[in-house]
Amino acid sequence: MFSEVEGFVQKITTGEIDQQSVSDAASEQVNTMPHEEVAQHVQTAAQNAQQHGQPDIAQQLMQMVQQHGSDPQALKQGVVSLISSNPQIIQHFAPEFAQRILGAL
Repeated sequence: MFSEVEGFVQKITTGEIDQQSVSDAASEQVNTMPHEEVAQHVQTAAQNAQQHGQPDIAQQLMQMVQQHGSDPQALKQGVVSLISSNPQIIQHFAPEFAQRILGAL
């Protein structure tokens, strides 16, 4: 899974995959998921980031859940925006979540 994400990030860096495509794929996947599932994926990503020594990313993800946990659309928009602007963050999400987005690309 990690090698898939690495290849994904490299393709974005080289311009092979543009940021708009990432945004579209993330939006398509996140917006079709129930709010509770999105919140759970964000919490899982925060825990994974913390375990991998990236407390800043973990804190950013948890703040997103805390700020937008009761507003499903705001949470989904935040997740899409975060993935679009920081695609390597996808490595912290559960494999099935990441694969949905990578598969859409």
